[in-house]
Amino acid sequence: MGNSIHPTAIIDRNVELAADVSVGPFCVLRGPSTIGAGTVLMERVSVGPHVTMGRSNRIHPGAVIGHEPQDHAYKGGPTQTVIGDENEIREYVTIHRGTREGSRTLVGSRTLLMSGAHVAHNCTVGDGAILANNVLLAGHVTVGPGAFLSGGVLVHQFVRIGRLALLRGGSRTSRDVPPFAIMDGTHTLRTINRVGLRRAGFSRETIEEVERFYREWLLSPPLERRALEALSLSLPELAEIRDFVLESKRGICAPSRQRRVLQPEPAEE
Repeated sequence: MGNSIHPTAIIDRNVELAADVSVGPFCVLRGPSTIGAGTVLMERVSVGPHVTMGRSNRIHPGAVIGHEPQDHAYKGGPTQTVIGDENEIREYVTIHRGTREGSRTLVGSRTLLMSGAHVAHNCTVGDGAILANNVLLAGHVTVGPGAFLSGGVLVHQFVRIGRLALLRGGSRTSRDVPPFAIMDGTHTLRTINRVGLRRAGFSRETIEEVERFYREWLLSPPLERRALEALSLSLPELAEIRDFVLESKRGICAPSRQRRVLQPEPAEE
């Protein structure tokens, strides 16, 4: 099938449209950019420059993808925005490209970005993640696959959100949120995301083991690096949690107002 392009759309000559792309009224596509097969751009969508978009994406009215970052460090060099396949990007979502030359912002496949969500420069949003209305990601945030960020969530720059984590509505974090966790308030760790794990196909036994690990380690301070490193773990999911914690540079969400940082190793005598 051929492309459907509304006569009011403005498309640069160096924009590549695959087969069966629909471009609605008053869209502006700046090149160089590539739009994958079967993608639908509804009215007043802005794309590019330097955007690579996969197939079968649905981009709703007013969305802005690949505009320059809101960062004083940006000097106008070529940076990228990469969008995967089968994403639903709703009204007035903004996704900004990378800051440093050669860097990129990445959105995976099968994500849902609801109205008003903002994905800042150099963020990575994993496959199947959901950003509800008015979620705001600062620069360099990583959202793991299948994570769910509820309405109005605020995420500080460089924070990592683990796989299948759930952030409740109106919460905010400047700490890393471990995989499979539920967070609310101000980086407050509550429990595990049992519903999300069950929907993702985890067995009852695995869910119970994940919950036990959280009770014994992340919900019971203090965290001790040496003890975590020495753990012998039977499940890859438990190793995923442990490694995420050990790799944290911003500290981990706490079960209370206490900071969740790893206790330093004792100094050598």
